[in-house]
Amino acid sequence: MRHDRNWILLLFEDKENKILFKTFSFSTIKELSLVLNEKEQTCSNYYHGLIKPRGVFEYCKIYQEHAQR
Repeated sequence: MRHDRNWILLLFEDKENKILFKTFSFSTIKELSLVLNEKEQTCSNYYHGLIKPRGVFEYCKIYQEHAQR
């Protein structure tokens, strides 16, 4: 498990992802999946572009960044 990266979740008010509602930072994809009420595998598949946005994923973007130490 990698501990040197953070998962960043951007939530938007619209499907066009133009109006930012809130930004979250998580240390694991499991934490992110709990907030979205989705399976970890589904969140990972969306992040890697393996599935098209559907449901809650139409209103969010997921990124990874290096954790600052």
